[in-house]
Amino acid sequence: MKKKTGFKSPIFRLEARKDKATNEVKKHHIPILVDFKFNDTRIIYPIGFRIDFDKWNEKEQRVKRNNFNKDLVSFSVINERIDLIALSLPTAYKKAIEDKVILSKELFFNVLRNIINPEKITLQNTIQEKSVNYYFQLFIESELKAKNWRDGTKKKIETLKKHLFEYNSNLQFKDITSDFLLNLIKHLTNDLNLNNTTVKKAIVDFKWFLNWATDEKGYNTNLEYKKFKYKFEGTNTSDYQQNIIFLTWDELQHLYNFDFSDNKRLDQIRDAYCFCCFTSLRYSDVTNLKKHNIKIDEAGNYYLDFLTVKTNDKLTITLNKYALAIWNKYKDIELKDNRLFPVPTNQKYNEYLKEVARIAGFKSKETLIEFRGNKRIEQTFEKWELITTHTARKTFIINALNLEIQPDVIRKWTGHKDHKTLELYIKISEDMKEKSMNKFNEI
Repeated sequence: MKKKTGFKSPIFRLEARKDKATNEVKKHHIPILVDFKFNDTRIIYPIGFRIDFDKWNEKEQRVKRNNFNKDLVSFSVINERIDLIALSLPTAYKKAIEDKVILSKELFFNVLRNIINPEKITLQNTIQEKSVNYYFQLFIESELKAKNWRDGTKKKIETLKKHLFEYNSNLQFKDITSDFLLNLIKHLTNDLNLNNTTVKKAIVDFKWFLNWATDEKGYNTNLEYKKFKYKFEGTNTSDYQQNIIFLTWDELQHLYNFDFSDNKRLDQIRDAYCFCCFTSLRYSDVTNLKKHNIKIDEAGNYYLDFLTVKTNDKLTITLNKYALAIWNKYKDIELKDNRLFPVPTNQKYNEYLKEVARIAGFKSKETLIEFRGNKRIEQTFEKWELITTHTARKTFIINALNLEIQPDVIRKWTGHKDHKTLELYIKISEDMKEKSMNKFNEI
């Protein structure tokens, strides 16, 4: 018989132990076991804690919230150990395979022994003694796996962790007061020179972690952060509006018709970008499109049918004549993985796109405004310097609104769930129409 290989995810359960006096299954102070397999070997091992039967959630394989065992150990302490074991065992297996270490029961016993503290834990010896740094890492590892974070999400959370613990390497939950949060904002703004938009996002993400540690896991009991409020200058909707870069319809038509036939690389970048401007696609979607994502309905209309990379939404977008013309240009070209367009990495794409915009002559002056604390900072650029992959989707939305396509229809193409998301673009469109009407007054 062929030997089985691999690692089976651990299961956490209560020991089925009978009382010798009554011969009935015990219901109180029952050992919690971890049960897992590697290759052909099964291991069942006590995790070092006991709990009553009615305090155990069999489906979640965790102790029910707001409970303590006979030794006065809280649910959060026990569940923390379960979380750590669940993360550590498959990691140990993977590392052993990579390092070509012989897999054995002893290897996993050692992992478990290192996790399970032989000292008796009581209510007085609580999780508050561990630093927030420890729980932040646990947050990253568990949520990354559970929520399937994108690379961008993982990177921003790890950057936040770096900033946070460079500021206070031994931060405790009890230290997170309103004064601490205020000083953290000052540190991010003054010492790290981050603008208000970036700092605001960092604080929102930090509260995301704190809500996870407090409401989901019970690691934190300090609720002062929930009352903390701070006004970040320059982060309101009207402020964002000033910094949105997009191509007007005339600019888009100019780029669409510009002759790049003497430079294949730039010609391809222009085509991919314009395709996004005419369909609302993100960079992640246009680079992931396959030829089979283009379909035709009974009336002979071509349309895109695909799952978005960012949100995993299924979208259907009819191809207008401009997008269709670009597709026809590439439909018979054989590309790796049956891709629709030859799109480079995001970094190279943006680099080449700026070159495309510069050659196409987008040299109008654009002023970007940002705030650091109460300080307003203005920087002026030529428009080509600000053209990136993100501007295509904004270009589509604003031009669609200018063509008086209803926001609810636009949301079906873009995948936006909430109509409030488009309010910013609606305001820009209305301002553009008002400025156009005022031209009559200048005659």
